[in-house]
Amino acid sequence: MINPHLIKKLTCVVILILATLIGASCGKARVDIYHDAGENWDYPKTVAILPFSFGPATEENKATRLILRKVFFNYFSYLGYNDIPLNTVDLKLEPIIKSGVAIQDITNGQLMKALGVDAVIRGHVLNSINFAAGIYAETSIEAKLEMIDLRTDEVLWDTKHSELDSSGIATPSLVDMIEDQAGFYEVREAYHQISESFALKIIEKIPDPASLRHKEVRLPQIISVESNIKGNSKLLPNDLIYVSMEGESDLIGYFDIGNFKTRVPMKEVSPGLYTGSYRVKTTDQIDNALIIASLSNKNGLTAKKFYKKALATQKNPMLREKNEN
Repeated sequence: MINPHLIKKLTCVVILILATLIGASCGKARVDIYHDAGENWDYPKTVAILPFSFGPATEENKATRLILRKVFFNYFSYLGYNDIPLNTVDLKLEPIIKSGVAIQDITNGQLMKALGVDAVIRGHVLNSINFAAGIYAETSIEAKLEMIDLRTDEVLWDTKHSELDSSGIATPSLVDMIEDQAGFYEVREAYHQISESFALKIIEKIPDPASLRHKEVRLPQIISVESNIKGNSKLLPNDLIYVSMEGESDLIGYFDIGNFKTRVPMKEVSPGLYTGSYRVKTTDQIDNALIIASLSNKNGLTAKKFYKKALATQKNPMLREKNEN
């Protein structure tokens, strides 16, 4: 007969191992940068994000590469490059791909000729998992990305990162655990959310020529953006989203909460310091929304900078209704 105490001990060991693995998988991203991004940097003006390739481990989850590419593009578009729409990139590469050349085998010379850009970002999804069983569920993506200057064939930066989201271990309550697991059964949404976290960590580390570009076109300068939103917190009705921005004085400031709420006014409370807030309503639907602050001058030129530390996420509305009842 199997000793129940032994089973309990083995279960605890398994949980501890899983918790250790999770802790090691979802930390900060490491991005290796190979080019000095100082004031004299001849940065690439136009950048195309190529279709992401995928490894054998993602054969059953091919859509992951499409989701990650689109989400990464959405974040990358807030940096100081001229990015090319994904559908435009795909149309220009279609003749080469139809000829039988895999995306990862297209040469830099072919890319420059077909796309007419200064640089490209290549992405390769190594692995993706969406799993739910019993009281445990997880979604993860592992991918490699690199940015190549086509003018010099130089790799500007690269990264290999694994992002994991899980429920069922060290969750505060059974109700919260059930709420978390429910989201994992919506596979596409789960991959979208993990792609948001993946992209946010990479974008935070890669060189941004926005300050150099501001000097060229004389856009308003934004020094910093801060918010009270934290990484693991979820918003409830009546919670206040507070945003502050430091930049040039005597201009017009406002912020967006993703596409959900745009142009929330900000007041200049002291020279160059703008603040604004939005109070969450019961009927709101805020899901992994990027907070973006904007500063406009009298000529209509607008600078944008996003809050890098967290996304705005509202607590599950169905669970909220149960708690209110």
